[in-house]
Amino acid sequence: MLKIKTAVISVSDKTGVVEFAKFLSANGVKIISTGGTAKALKDAGVKVVPISKITGNKKDDYFDGRMKTISFNYESALLYKRDNPTHVKQAAELGIPKIDMVVCNLYPFEKVTAAKDCTVDKAVENIDIGGPCMVRAAAKNFEGVAIVVDPASYGSIMAEMKANNGGVTLDTRAKLASKAFERTADYDAAINTFFSAKLEDKMVKRLKYTDGFQLGRYAENWHQKGWLYREEGVEWPNLPNCKQVFGGALGYNNYLDGEAAMTTALEFKKVPAVSIIKHCNPCGLATGATIEEAFERAWAGDPVSAFGSVICLTRNMTLGIAKLIEDRFVEIIIAPKIEKKALDYIESLGKKKAGLRLLEFGGIKFAAAPKSKLRAVSGGMLEQETDDVYYLCKKPADLMKKASEYKCKNSGKKLMVGVVSKKQPPAAAGDMLDFGLRHVKNVKSNAISIIREYSKGKYQVIGMGCGQPNRKDSVLLCALRATGNLQREFAASQGAKVDRDEFVASLSKNKRAEYLKNEAAYIAKQLESGKIVLVSDAFFPFRDGLDNAATTGVKFIVEPGGSVRDDSVIAAADEQGIALVFTGVRKFNH
Repeated sequence: MLKIKTAVISVSDKTGVVEFAKFLSANGVKIISTGGTAKALKDAGVKVVPISKITGNKKDDYFDGRMKTISFNYESALLYKRDNPTHVKQAAELGIPKIDMVVCNLYPFEKVTAAKDCTVDKAVENIDIGGPCMVRAAAKNFEGVAIVVDPASYGSIMAEMKANNGGVTLDTRAKLASKAFERTADYDAAINTFFSAKLEDKMVKRLKYTDGFQLGRYAENWHQKGWLYREEGVEWPNLPNCKQVFGGALGYNNYLDGEAAMTTALEFKKVPAVSIIKHCNPCGLATGATIEEAFERAWAGDPVSAFGSVICLTRNMTLGIAKLIEDRFVEIIIAPKIEKKALDYIESLGKKKAGLRLLEFGGIKFAAAPKSKLRAVSGGMLEQETDDVYYLCKKPADLMKKASEYKCKNSGKKLMVGVVSKKQPPAAAGDMLDFGLRHVKNVKSNAISIIREYSKGKYQVIGMGCGQPNRKDSVLLCALRATGNLQREFAASQGAKVDRDEFVASLSKNKRAEYLKNEAAYIAKQLESGKIVLVSDAFFPFRDGLDNAATTGVKFIVEPGGSVRDDSVIAAADEQGIALVFTGVRKFNH
């Protein structure tokens, strides 16, 4: 236990410092201070000893005060080892006092240089020299000195000193030292990053992730270990900072799928929406008048893949949602809040829901979406801006107009945007396209989505083709899924209580033929209704891509355009009687 008798206080951020200094003084601690800090403490009635009494710097205002806290005497007072008899004897010989605590935070370099117009001269004047020197010295000697760099620590230190007759434990001093080294590392990283750009024209990216821990028994596969590290200061809903209210720990794959679920659902944060994720692909996505309706429609988009899925809701998890998942296997649900009735209901199901995890993101700010994303590759790190552009025109409704030329600001490419076919799409389909583009953006390329407006202003995914090396295969997979969903839907409308294939097999030969004829007519009517659109994440490089898409029966297609063979693709659309819209924006997702 180290009883605090002498403390140096020198801070740029004066938050809470007067209260802390008054506490120390009231507990018999001698306060040594400098410059603006000393003035603030004196004005508050705290007795202060000038630091020049320790440093021996008679002219510490010289050189604009740059040497105020730098001296052999002062650094020695922080660094000499209290348990080393030789050091103690030498300190006494030189008249070097024992300092028990240093309270110091640094010049606001990061804040100053965040301004776009910050000059090199201004940045230089905000490089703290004496501060990091005393912080590192005190931290190095944490067995004999308590170093405090964060105003957020004042409260806990005061509580500990109250409980220990003015003393601070070694465990606390060690943790404070670790925090101090973290602060000086961050500070030096910020300085290096700024001056690398300004003085060397060199881009430097220094990353910081903290609070790491091992994830469960294994990572992506059984033979691998995995870890999670948190990023500080993210003011946007993110899985590592969600509050878990039910279930066991999340695994490596859970974090990947959870990230995909949140990213997809929050495309629609203003309305009730549900995303259902399997292997990082949104196999189900829908909006609805209520969160329950959105859930049912999202699940219906691919009920097979939804088994064992990770789900994100843009509205609270209600009792209704809890009842909907009672007999469905779901790994995780993420929502702004898990309502008490829903949680109570899940808990009442006992072992039936033992594998479910419930998380809340409602306590996280929606202040600023990430501006860029990082991705590690062997030997380097890739960074790109967040993908938040869906079309080059101003609003979705503009996509329904006759195509005109737009220029992509980033690439300089000139692209046609709008209706490029003879056949006109439904005039009010802009919002359906917007939904589809936000879905296909989150599907692994090559990506194809088939979207339906199932009621006015409410949308769902009914087909998805993802991750295929060629676009034709993605179209085929998407078409199979959409057709299967429409077949199930028709079967239910005919009173089927079992699986569609089982229902069809149970019919007599004549009834089966009639049923299949009616089913085909129903599917064709749906696909041609103007309420369904096929969305491609990239252009069709050859007309056979569109010809292949036409075999799905869809009469409305959206793609970026921009191919050297766009004319042949447009001609194919006209031959097939398809309304074709170009957005000018590719949505690759690797």
